[in-house]
Amino acid sequence: MSRRGSEKRKLAGQVLVRLTEAQQQAVAAHAQAAQVTAASWLRLLIADAVSVDPGPRTTRAVPPEIVVEVTQMRELLAEIGGALVQATIAAREDGRHAEHQRIEALLPEVKAVVRDVDQLKERLWPRGR
Repeated sequence: MSRRGSEKRKLAGQVLVRLTEAQQQAVAAHAQAAQVTAASWLRLLIADAVSVDPGPRTTRAVPPEIVVEVTQMRELLAEIGGALVQATIAAREDGRHAEHQRIEALLPEVKAVVRDVDQLKERLWPRGR
């Protein structure tokens, strides 16, 4: 059985802490700014508060600018797809059958492009990174 990174580091204890949404968002933002995981950032905070060694730090890689741009492009394409769906509904309801059919014909192509962009992003920045 393979062990996860934290098990390999042999951290001895674990504490479950429930957070409000605002607290969770703040922790995530601070951790991202420090380029570490939320758990590492919290360990650093606790260690500083009680004057102990913070233990191991797990860094979080920041995606390259191109990955951020590809992600934004993918979201824009998905919004365009959504707008086309709304346009095809309106055309159908208004009885504009030819327009409805032209828009309907575009939807599979737009969905395919969104999938292609998702695959490109995955090749540029794999999730298991």
